[in-house]
Amino acid sequence: MPEVSIEDRILIRELYDRYHWALNTGDADGVAACFVPDGSAEFVHHDGGTSSPDGMVRAAIAWQADPVGRTRQHHVGTFVVDPDPDGRPDRRAVRCYFLVTEVEHPPEIRVRWSCFSRDLVERVDGAWYMRSRAVTLNHDGTA
Repeated sequence: MPEVSIEDRILIRELYDRYHWALNTGDADGVAACFVPDGSAEFVHHDGGTSSPDGMVRAAIAWQADPVGRTRQHHVGTFVVDPDPDGRPDRRAVRCYFLVTEVEHPPEIRVRWSCFSRDLVERVDGAWYMRSRAVTLNHDGTA
């Protein structure tokens, strides 16, 4: 398996930073731009359901229309990039932990969700995109 270069680690982390920023700000085009351009990406929700990335685009828009939702912020913690488990040179496996905070009763800021993801990213025409994203909550009772 090929090693993951420092450049690829930085570019992949930048992809995740842009994705979370777009979610936090309701930037539908920004969310969509983070997934492979051929439209074949898959998002696996914490309950095991799947959707296209359009589900996350709709979530970003809906959060901005909601007074509490628009206060949500993703905070990425541990971030690990590994070679593709199947040895494909244009893909990488990504694991990360993240928190989502929100302000329901100002000035209190609370953790709404604590999550981790197991994802697959792919390089297309020199840029990294999400091919599949699988998010799990730390406890299903927080859904």
